[in-house]
Amino acid sequence: MLWQVNVLGLRSMYGRLKTLGGLAAGLLLLAGDASAGELQVRLTGSDGNPVPFAVLTVPGAEAAQPAPQAGATVDQRERRFDPLVTTITPGSEVTFPNSDDTRHHVYSFSPGNTFELKLFRANDAPPVAFNAPGVVTLGCNIHDSMKAYLYVSENPSAAVSDVRGVANLRWQGVATEVEVWHPQLPEPLRFPLPVAGGELALDLPLAWQDPQGSKTDSELENMLKRFTRDAN
Repeated sequence: MLWQVNVLGLRSMYGRLKTLGGLAAGLLLLAGDASAGELQVRLTGSDGNPVPFAVLTVPGAEAAQPAPQAGATVDQRERRFDPLVTTITPGSEVTFPNSDDTRHHVYSFSPGNTFELKLFRANDAPPVAFNAPGVVTLGCNIHDSMKAYLYVSENPSAAVSDVRGVANLRWQGVATEVEVWHPQLPEPLRFPLPVAGGELALDLPLAWQDPQGSKTDSELENMLKRFTRDAN
């Protein structure tokens, strides 16, 4: 069964539920109280297109099959980080191979997970451990257009939406909501889980834009003006 929810509709629904006797009571009618479950979530943006690279979690729940702590790899190819979004558990190590023919200088200023890998090629850089939960924003000190994110979480139900905007969630424990994080959202959003599993379609208030995409002519012109001004 397909359940569809959008942010504006959700807020309107919450308002109606308050008038009918309380938000909490109403959510029990709309959201499941599942001790274990599986759900396919399909994310669509305000422009009608899929939203990839969102991280979905089931707050307060555990994965149906908890995975052991494992490392991850964020490659650098064609002056882009690949993948854009990676989920890891605290304490995991991430390697940053360089598949380009130019050097990169990878860093992050994110609280609790600051690091710097100065100019390196190929597999010269050592792995980096990320211990603090939260979102780690990655950048390259040489190529400003390069950007990526590590989602460090103890919740092993975390799943990343693919290019179709689809993510598959599996969990155990009591669960009533699904949380959606995306680099284009100012803060994570929460939606009630449907009573029965199946598929949940969510409309997000954003239109997917590649943060590592090519710059427009106007952006390039502004950069040139800035560099010329700085040189003088």
